[in-house]
Amino acid sequence: MSSSFYPATIGRVSSSQSISRLLFQVHHDQGAIQKLQTQLSTGRRIERASEDPAAAIRALAAQRSLEFKGQVLNNLKSANTILGASESMLSQAQSILNEMRGIAIESSGNLLSEAERDANSNQVREAIKKLVELGNSKFRDQHVFAGADVMQPPLQILGNSIRFSGTDNQLNTITDIGATLAANVTADEAFGTRSNHIVGSVDLNPSLHPLSPLSDLNDGEGMRRGSIALTDGINRTEIDLTGAYNIQDVVNAIQAQQLGTRDISVSIGPNNISVTYQDGLGGILRVEEVGSGLTAADLGIRTTLAASTSPVVGTDLKLKTTEQTQLSQLFGGSGIANGSLFTIRQNNRDYLVNTAGMTKVEDLINGIEASGARVQAALDPSGKYFSIQSTESGTSLSIGEAGGTLATQLGVRTFDSTTPVSRLNFGQGIFQSDVAQDLRIRRTDGTELVVELDGVQTVGDVITRINSHVNNFTPSLRVVASLSTNGNGLVLSAPTGAQPIEITNGGGSQAATGLGLVPAGQSSVVGTTAGLQSVITGLDVSGIEVEGAFTTLLRLEDAVRIGSSADMERLVGALDDDIRRMSMARGLVGARQQTIEHIQTRTEDQQIQLKEVESNEIDTDLASVISELTSRQAALEASLQLMGSSSRLSLFDYL
Repeated sequence: MSSSFYPATIGRVSSSQSISRLLFQVHHDQGAIQKLQTQLSTGRRIERASEDPAAAIRALAAQRSLEFKGQVLNNLKSANTILGASESMLSQAQSILNEMRGIAIESSGNLLSEAERDANSNQVREAIKKLVELGNSKFRDQHVFAGADVMQPPLQILGNSIRFSGTDNQLNTITDIGATLAANVTADEAFGTRSNHIVGSVDLNPSLHPLSPLSDLNDGEGMRRGSIALTDGINRTEIDLTGAYNIQDVVNAIQAQQLGTRDISVSIGPNNISVTYQDGLGGILRVEEVGSGLTAADLGIRTTLAASTSPVVGTDLKLKTTEQTQLSQLFGGSGIANGSLFTIRQNNRDYLVNTAGMTKVEDLINGIEASGARVQAALDPSGKYFSIQSTESGTSLSIGEAGGTLATQLGVRTFDSTTPVSRLNFGQGIFQSDVAQDLRIRRTDGTELVVELDGVQTVGDVITRINSHVNNFTPSLRVVASLSTNGNGLVLSAPTGAQPIEITNGGGSQAATGLGLVPAGQSSVVGTTAGLQSVITGLDVSGIEVEGAFTTLLRLEDAVRIGSSADMERLVGALDDDIRRMSMARGLVGARQQTIEHIQTRTEDQQIQLKEVESNEIDTDLASVISELTSRQAALEASLQLMGSSSRLSLFDYL
């Protein structure tokens, strides 16, 4: 009879064993029912990772991604809000510029009374103040147009100039793994707060130094890590350079080797390294790659001829200039002398830069920015040239000498022999005429030297036209043009005579004014006596300015006040450029907002997919749970009934 009951053991068993087995079955069913009820109440298939480790790992990965996507959506929402506020401010700023353009056109004639000019000038001044307020606007306690320095107002009115003290850094927000999006537009993008870079025209060309990092070789491309091999045709040795950091490491690694019984020597030149036998004797010496490496080529010492002999002279390693480069390394090792000077002229003030005590390029950059001039200095991205730009609107910036040659040496002098004449006078050129005698120079004996400037391209061409003029070779009358040794400008000098030299604009030409030799509004300039020379020292007309809305409005205010209709056409054109820049900034804001919308939609779709992955791994199937719960309950009831029946069995049930 016992074999007809489940889960009764087949055959004859003791009562205690039967009861134990029945209890086990009941407990098993109760545990299963409890687990199913928990799944039903929580909706989760597993509660602990140990229940299904593989599924738990996949679910945790999905949950981490969901948290990241949630943070991304918060970032995008914040960025979109900032961009929306920026658009509102830019819209107001553009309206102001459009209004100012109308005032410029209205003031372009000579029909306005003095009271009307004063009213228009005051209106421009108020527009400048309002534009500065918009540029200093805050949103959520952050200055919108300050770049990375969001806690400080970026614009400051200083008399007749406006200083920008923010940065051009983008405020990037994370939009995905390894992806960011700018959540702002900079003041320079919107208003124009920086001048064009005064980029040096001279390659800094640093010489190699034992501590020069290998990453700075080959214009910053560096050296590909690997091994090189030295061979004399019979012996061969391989040198592992994967751990080398600088030139000295390479030298030490090579010199630690021998080819046969001969020691190897490495010398560091101004721009290359050379490998030779230490004994100074000749012989075959080749430097080869190991495998498919390119280490020897990157070091400039790979040999291609089978019969290459000692020494192996490397090619130019093209070391990139960095802020850590020593000043003594520049210009092929000739360097910059300690105590060298140049001057920065801004807002009619001179600021001196002195290299005394400086050792690195970084020191020179810091010294320029600490000079008092509102400028920023840096190396250009290629690391070959020096770069300086103004951060003050409404003033001009020029760089000249202070009795030496440092500005010329760095290639940043704004009035040099290589300076294009088209760049002078804020890009207006030298006002020469194709049909006029451009320069009329009265010499010390009263005779006149007439100089045509047709076709000149640079300041050096102008100097050559004067100095090489066919009628300018009489020693006692010779007029010599040169560059000023202090500051900037042309200098005309001649031996003293019966009268000082004098320069006049040729008929119809304003070239003498354009070259700074005759001040604007004057017809001529008479030289002064300096020792045995009669000298005319020209003005600096090489300055650059910040081409932006604030400079334009400051110039417009002055032009309107004095009734200078001649400047209005240029200022209207500048305002058109400023309005165009503002429109582009607004377009940039709109494009970024549109990008944010696309990313938001994509991120939300990804969230749905990730939630589905998470659900598939840890969520339960309610229909299956209910079905299994019903089965388990039926099994439990059957077990309990069996247990009840078994407890009433007697000896007769076994007979």
